[in-house]
Amino acid sequence: MTCWRLQRPEEYFDKIAAKYAEITSRGILGAMRKKERECVMQMLSPQPRETVLDAGCGAGFYSSSIKECGAEVLGVDISPKMVEAAIKSGIKAEVRDLKTLNLGRKFNKIVCAGVLEFCEEPQRVIENLKNHLNEHGFIVFLIPSLSLCGLAYKLYHLSHGVHVTLFSLGRFEKSLNKSGLKIVAIENPTPFTYVLKAEPIARQV
Repeated sequence: MTCWRLQRPEEYFDKIAAKYAEITSRGILGAMRKKERECVMQMLSPQPRETVLDAGCGAGFYSSSIKECGAEVLGVDISPKMVEAAIKSGIKAEVRDLKTLNLGRKFNKIVCAGVLEFCEEPQRVIENLKNHLNEHGFIVFLIPSLSLCGLAYKLYHLSHGVHVTLFSLGRFEKSLNKSGLKIVAIENPTPFTYVLKAEPIARQV
């Protein structure tokens, strides 16, 4: 009898790293990913010479687009295989755990897309990202919504042995406020995802 268990995110993504780009670029999933990227990139609006942190960069899905805009991007991810794939594609990337992230530097902008749902302590991750943000910078998040489509997303990952967290806007806003951030823009690119732009609360006073 086989004992089923949940995998750690890094285990799961290490296993699928080699074929991740192919899996996420075809069919309905590929179409939704394209809409998400268009929305994220429009909200992030990376500019030449800006510094951007891609938190949970995977194989470089967003980092590649950011680099094409002329910005200086650093990708970090907990999966060594994903980081290896990102580096092979020309992205500067490091193996890092967002839960304990401490790079000793700050960035103009940060993108955290499709990552928080896999984190054991989302609140701690948000706080760490805030600590890496310049005073006049902002963070763009892509998160799965607490909805019927979001539930399908959650069940899909559970079928592969991976737990994901779904977020209501109210709950997520409270988490951001607790970390000293405030939502300034929201988009809904697909039936189960939100893209949000968050800035330091101090700037709103």
